Amino acid sequence: MRILRSCVRSGPPGLVFLSLMLNAGLASVSRADDIPGLYETEITVGTQDVEERRAALTAGMRQVLLRVSGRSIVLTITAVEDALTHPTRYVQRYRYRNQTGADGAQEKVLWVRFDEKAINKLLRENRMPVWGRTRPAVLVWMVVDDRQSRILLGNNDEHPAKTLISEQARLRGIPLRWPMLDLRDQSSITASDVWGSFEDTIIRASRRYQTEAILVGRVYKTYGGSWNVRWTLYDRGHREDWNARAESLIESLIPGVDRTASILAQRFAQVENDEQNNSVLVRVYGINSLAAYNKTLKYLSRLAVVTHVQAHSVFPDNVIFQLNSRNGRLAVSQAVALGHTLVEKNTRAPLSAPASTGSSAAGQTATPVRADLVYSLIQ
Repeated sequence: MRILRSCVRSGPPGLVFLSLMLNAGLASVSRADDIPGLYETEITVGTQDVEERRAALTAGMRQVLLRVSGRSIVLTITAVEDALTHPTRYVQRYRYRNQTGADGAQEKVLWVRFDEKAINKLLRENRMPVWGRTRPAVLVWMVVDDRQSRILLGNNDEHPAKTLISEQARLRGIPLRWPMLDLRDQSSITASDVWGSFEDTIIRASRRYQTEAILVGRVYKTYGGSWNVRWTLYDRGHREDWNARAESLIESLIPGVDRTASILAQRFAQVENDEQNNSVLVRVYGINSLAAYNKTLKYLSRLAVVTHVQAHSVFPDNVIFQLNSRNGRLAVSQAVALGHTLVEKNTRAPLSAPASTGSSAAGQTATPVRADLVYSLIQ
């Protein structure tokens, strides 16, 4: 497979319209998914032989490292290559099961759960990111031209291209959305719009799905029988284009998903930086009950980038939480943006004194508190 061309464009003049559309329609209410089983995988095997099991465990560990880090380069690190020669050190549980294959025949599958702490430790020791389970959802618009027909794939289609992309996205931990292609979609976008890369039409039709990113693929079969793909990824005001060519459909499509995963991981999964100030103050409005407080505290503590959280200051209409975060403020804001619990508060919050300071002494004022990030709790 050959990558033919790659370019990145951002900002004016080419993407002013895109940025406005994304900021107004997608970014503020973008949808994300919690990916289950980040540290689990299944590998088809022929027997329960020890050597075959070791090879399967190594293959499964490669999948998990790619999925958790989001970076293909992780597999080229010497220490990681060494760890892959001893996969059992990172295995928590495994078992065999039988299943019916695509051809109807029975096949044996090895299910493996790797130790989360051990995998994360290996990645962090080698300056690789650990991407949490909350991942940005990606809407896929794809047109396939096999020289007999040109079709726009939707949620209910069972086309091989859709199957290949969906399976690879599952392996890389990227939640995909396919358009419903109902009457609403049919009235707003056509296969020709996608094929012609009509940006404004694609962005407008995508708004109803409220995804973090949009992946557009135009796949066509050449006279010689090979496959070409023109990819475009829209990601919050940025656009990246690249072409690919391969002899088979699977070879042309799989790298597109891998590149999408790498681009999103570059944005949402950062390598820990010990030199950064990892203390972040987060003000949350709308906490008017103990239940709301507990909900917010639990949500913040579950963010993958947060290592510790506690209440810093309590006010009549809001609470300021102090977080210890990997990579500081940016990592927290990106993680919260993917969730459905807090929404960014646009109005600038005034400086406030902690509720616990009580009455100020004569001639003295309480030290004001300014939060790094300000949100409202979604009730």
